[in-house]
Amino acid sequence: MDITNCQHPNHDSQRIKYVCVDPQCSIPKKIGCADCFLDDHISHVRKTTTQFKDFVNESIQQINAVEFQQVTNSPQQDLEKEMDGELDNCIECIKSKFNSIKGDLKGQIDNDMIKLQDNCAQFQQNMNNELEPFKSTIKNDLHVLNQTELNSLVKFYQEASKIHKHYNKAAEQIQEEKQKIKLKKQKYLAKMRSIMQILLKDFNELMTSKNVQFDDSGDSETPQKQIMSPNKMINLVETARSSRRFPMSQIQKKQLLTAVTKKLE
Repeated sequence: MDITNCQHPNHDSQRIKYVCVDPQCSIPKKIGCADCFLDDHISHVRKTTTQFKDFVNESIQQINAVEFQQVTNSPQQDLEKEMDGELDNCIECIKSKFNSIKGDLKGQIDNDMIKLQDNCAQFQQNMNNELEPFKSTIKNDLHVLNQTELNSLVKFYQEASKIHKHYNKAAEQIQEEKQKIKLKKQKYLAKMRSIMQILLKDFNELMTSKNVQFDDSGDSETPQKQIMSPNKMINLVETARSSRRFPMSQIQKKQLLTAVTKKLE
């Protein structure tokens, strides 16, 4: 029996010549002679057996010629490197800002301390200069002092409480200035803590699942991010499976999304 000829009893053993390639065709038998196609595929898209074989062979060669570039680093490794770089930049930026605040604080405190030390030294010098003559004079017997020296001691006696009050007040002012410097330092420290709390709050909000979306974010994505996008990976897998008539179910999609997300964590 010649299988190249039609076996239909009413088709006069015509040569099998056509293949139906119509996407809408639901007839199980896709190959036949001219009469077969008049009976079952009259309005369908057809190709001769030679055209069909040539097209299939050419398509196989074209698809087989597709080359896949060897991957030396996995997308996960590329993403980790990018994340490490971004994290390092972020940390350096934060350190730079806090060092700027610390430098500003140190500069102000240093200037305030220099002024305070100068004032303290000046008060000490003024007090020494004022008391030194009386220290020398009072060592002598009063009856050997001349009138000027005795009058000076008498005047000191009369104004001693006022002088004491004056320098005591100066010492209190020095302490107040020291306290102001301390409060300024505490204020800057509170400012740094406040900035850190804001940064941590914003970070926590950005990293919640409600705010972090894994959807495609347009042309601005880096190649690494495009590769590692879970939804893109799912679409790629689903496309490949659909082309082979094995589409993914919703459960399989969820399982794949969970697996990809874990890889990115």
